[in-house]
Amino acid sequence: MSGYYDPYPRFILTRPMVIAGQIGCGARRVGRALTARTGLPFAEIDRLIEHEAGCSLAQIAASEGPARVARWSLAVMERLATQRPYSLIVLDSAWPPTSSIKPLLRKLDFVHLQRDSAFLLERFDKERRRTGEWILDGLSTNEASADLLAPLRDRRLPLLREAQILLDAGKQNEIHTAELLLDSLEATVGAIPV
Repeated sequence: MSGYYDPYPRFILTRPMVIAGQIGCGARRVGRALTARTGLPFAEIDRLIEHEAGCSLAQIAASEGPARVARWSLAVMERLATQRPYSLIVLDSAWPPTSSIKPLLRKLDFVHLQRDSAFLLERFDKERRRTGEWILDGLSTNEASADLLAPLRDRRLPLLREAQILLDAGKQNEIHTAELLLDSLEATVGAIPV
């Protein structure tokens, strides 16, 4: 399940490119918008895991624990790092264990899609409803707040700090954010125009 793929893409990546950020950053939508503009293959870690498992991430986390989702995410990323043509890979809810990913980061380009706190707070509850409470991994809350986002943010920061590319999208919509990334592709990640 690779989503949209144009057999005549505008760009070919010299390595896979991962787009990720904090919960609610819109990485999935930015990835899809970029794929639509370039024809690059697209892979979403969450959907690939759910397709392979035949159930949702929330069901996997409930039956086998959130650590199982993290290990599965790493396995999918390792597989995608070697598949050609190289794709845009979106990390959304299923995050690999940071301690295991450093060797993999040498095989792909990593984009940290950074958003401001107000943007993330607006979108957090929507993302939590879409993905399920398992994403909180033991934190209990009724609504999004800066206090809630702090521990979730801190869990993702070690991996996000490893990103080669920091794309500060502020409050830009996903289409404009994809255009910003597209403008810098050739210079930053070795994308080759076709």
